[in-house]
Amino acid sequence: MPPIKVGGVRLLFFAAVSYTERKHGKGKGGSVRKFIKREFFPFWKLFLLLFAAGFVLGTVFANLAYQNRGQDVTELQMFSLEAVGSAVPDSKDYFFYLLPRRLAGMAVLQVIGATVLGVPLVIAELLGYGFFFGTFLGIALLQNGIRGMLLFAAALLPQYLLYVPAAFGMFTVICYMSGQVIQRNRFFGKKAVQYSLWCLLFLTVVLWGILLECYVNPLILQWLIES
Repeated sequence: MPPIKVGGVRLLFFAAVSYTERKHGKGKGGSVRKFIKREFFPFWKLFLLLFAAGFVLGTVFANLAYQNRGQDVTELQMFSLEAVGSAVPDSKDYFFYLLPRRLAGMAVLQVIGATVLGVPLVIAELLGYGFFFGTFLGIALLQNGIRGMLLFAAALLPQYLLYVPAAFGMFTVICYMSGQVIQRNRFFGKKAVQYSLWCLLFLTVVLWGILLECYVNPLILQWLIES
């Protein structure tokens, strides 16, 4: 397991906050809690609305797909959480499988996020996440009832307790920086350092999420299935 220290995450967070506070001239008399409430929460309401819209579309799609599945349900069985959960992978192999995929996905998002395409990409990502979440949850519920919902929740824990805040935080930073680019403000110097610190912070949080997904989540799934 990679030697990562929680103190390093805190250091990155406070460094990023410090840069942002100085950028907006709000470094005195503030607090981290006030900073997060002031800078992050306004975006999160919109993010939740977009996610909810995608979720509704996903549940509608799941119901239509399930009702019209006919006799051949091979495709829909791919969404069976019971089938997925029963095949718990080797933690080490799973870690090295997920590591490049999760981090590369976040890195690509961060690079595009520093351009005029950042805001449209965030909108598309949130609608897509909501759609797939609604689809998986809907099919899991239709196939397995309450047990399917429990398996679905177990498949997301505890790693999504880190993935979701990291995604929402990164989306917020992207909206800020992409907005600056759209307004033709130059992207260099302190802005670039600030953005890089936030990117590094959220990549580190995602890395912690990968560790939880590989070493803790399989134990939860195995326990739930066996019980």
